[in-house]
Amino acid sequence: MKNFKSIVYAAVLLALSAGVYADDHATNGPLFYGQSFGFVAEDAGAVVAAMEKWRSSKAGQSGPNTVVLIQNVVNGEFQSTHGVNVFYQNGAAMDESAAISGSSKAWAEFQSSMDELTESEWENMYAILRAKANEGDISTANPVSIIYSFTVTDPAGFMAAFDTFWNSAAVQDFPGAVYLGQSLAAGMMPGTHFVTWVADSRGKLMEAMNALRNSADAASYMAAARGTRTLESTNMSVEVKRWINEG
Repeated sequence: MKNFKSIVYAAVLLALSAGVYADDHATNGPLFYGQSFGFVAEDAGAVVAAMEKWRSSKAGQSGPNTVVLIQNVVNGEFQSTHGVNVFYQNGAAMDESAAISGSSKAWAEFQSSMDELTESEWENMYAILRAKANEGDISTANPVSIIYSFTVTDPAGFMAAFDTFWNSAAVQDFPGAVYLGQSLAAGMMPGTHFVTWVADSRGKLMEAMNALRNSADAASYMAAARGTRTLESTNMSVEVKRWINEG
């Protein structure tokens, strides 16, 4: 599989989805975690209704997590039409969410509904290492993301180049949100890391990305990072709806 599809879903408004705003420049540890599922859905409205029913249940409102439904815009080799992202502030929140769902009749009913409504294609787990997600970066309920997934072959060299780029005006003044993530488990799909760029609409994102590509900061980064990573895929998705539990 050429497209690291997990990264497409990993990257849809990650910090905002998790209910956290961050502008991180230093740590290499996770800011938060995510788990994503890609699937084919012929009746998107029925999927939304099933998710609404689950998230409205007592158990669905109790888990300390945020759930985001997304729709693919550009999906490469994969058949998935939609994806679900589940975000956790930390490992404890992940464990608590799993315990609540595992003992819930409503969760079992939701899983049964999804089995009937969708055809599962993949799932994955990942960590977010950098997040430029300041309040006001995104002002719409349906932001669009473009995601570059790649395999890092020289971790030290890549991070040295990326950290310089991260602190540049091209990234910190980007008119939207920006994320660096690392895959933790993704089956046989290639890719170790991803960078996600998010803006309010497709047009705004395309214009912002064009300006970014033509910037001196991006040129310096591409030169410094040459030979440290291999691009696996470039994908795009749009957020449909989110359900936030404060935990």
